[in-house]
Amino acid sequence: MQYTKTVTLDINGSEVEAELSFNYTPEVQGVYNALPEDCFPTEPEEFEIIKLVVEDNDCSWMIELVGGSLIDQLGGKHE
Repeated sequence: MQYTKTVTLDINGSEVEAELSFNYTPEVQGVYNALPEDCFPTEPEEFEIIKLVVEDNDCSWMIELVGGSLIDQLGGKHE
């Protein structure tokens, strides 16, 4: 499911508000206590960052550089 959230970037010591668009897939709890053919492992939550907009400028090229810190800010509360 696609979401949009405002995040804070630290650029050269200045905090800048940015709008982040991303897909979020929640964790799927695994099944371990059923018949073997019905068991499967837990699948972790996933974030896929789609677009980053800073001050009305598309800065998606920055995702590769700051993607990890952006995901840390998301926090997994999107259900």
